[in-house]
Amino acid sequence: MSVVLLAMFWGLAFLVMLSDIDFFSLQDLFDTRELHHEHVVVVLILGGIVAAAMSLIAARLQRMEN
Repeated sequence: MSVVLLAMFWGLAFLVMLSDIDFFSLQDLFDTRELHHEHVVVVLILGGIVAAAMSLIAARLQRMEN
């Protein structure tokens, strides 16, 4: 389940990255005046890692209870 969540979030991040005209630039990533595609990509990548970790932790806790 955690691998599926990670793949889903990272796949969405890749699609957002492809929909950006200038692809991915560090200048836009560090520009905090407005929201850029790069910010959404970073949030999706980190969100995927957090969701996968939470899924693993929940499964481990459920196994410990049984």
